[in-house]
Amino acid sequence: MRSPRFWQALLSLDLLPHQARALLERLGPDCVEPEDLIRSHAITNDQKTKLENALAKLDSISDWPHILSVEHDDYPSNLRTANPPAALMVLGKIEPRDSLAVSIVGTRKASIYGAAVARRIAYELASAGITIISGGAYGIDAAAHEGALEAGGRTIAVLGSGLDKLYPASHKHVFEKISRNGAVISQFALGKTSQPWMFPIRNDTIAGLSRAVIVVEAPSMSGALITAASAAEYGRLVFATPANIDSLNYRGSFRLINDGATLLFTPDQVFEALGVNKRVGARPQIELSETHAAILALLSSEPEIPDNLSEKLQLPAGEMFAHLTELELRGLISKTPGGYVKA
Repeated sequence: MRSPRFWQALLSLDLLPHQARALLERLGPDCVEPEDLIRSHAITNDQKTKLENALAKLDSISDWPHILSVEHDDYPSNLRTANPPAALMVLGKIEPRDSLAVSIVGTRKASIYGAAVARRIAYELASAGITIISGGAYGIDAAAHEGALEAGGRTIAVLGSGLDKLYPASHKHVFEKISRNGAVISQFALGKTSQPWMFPIRNDTIAGLSRAVIVVEAPSMSGALITAASAAEYGRLVFATPANIDSLNYRGSFRLINDGATLLFTPDQVFEALGVNKRVGARPQIELSETHAAILALLSSEPEIPDNLSEKLQLPAGEMFAHLTELELRGLISKTPGGYVKA
């Protein structure tokens, strides 16, 4: 069995997934340590120099994460049918049930509406036992992970950096929660800080891990579109959520719909497409904010429309919608044809 030191050395070569897999085939089963790799005739002189530099840093690694390679039986089954990285470094645990996974991706500069939509969809899917996958970034990614965590479900963050160089660093507390309720994973060597070339590779892996991809708020130039394109190539389902046609954050999403993505207006579409029976998970007890308390005080058994609530509390319509969505997810209010009522 190849050692963690071997996989760290291999990943330090910064090869594309197909290149790393091809190199593994050339190396054969007897190459199990980085020293074996350096002596091999299967790598170039430049790669040997790179490995020698990496080897000098190996002894400083005292706390190895769990490593899953394509040679392991418990390597993610979905990823095997896509473009599998040679190895994944894992904080937390990837489980067989994570094969029922949906990724939710989108812009880092999410609107209040977009973040609320991502959070709501993630909550409902995670409540039904679907693992939520995203990239751990700001905006839509963060909202998706948070929605899954609020539901008490599983979620996986796929990083565009080494596991010891978390990006964004300000999400450290979020990554800690994710690792306790799923996994934080990387296909990059320890010590690797995030660089632009790493994110398209990371986005491709997100698609490979998923059975469906949901795009929420994707501008025309967006990593989420790379994820969607990879998903389509791998035969995964691709959904895009609707929004204001004047919003630049949705131009990429509209293009996806023109190209054949399914317009998503309810999570029930995902359940039906995946053949999953929806079941409602337990609602977590979350302390109410002052705004949420004020909204509940205005609601009764008589339906109230959002515009009236916005006017009474002097809140913008988009912000009010986000609050109503959160209260609905917590089971405190219900949406009826005439408006919102207290549950």
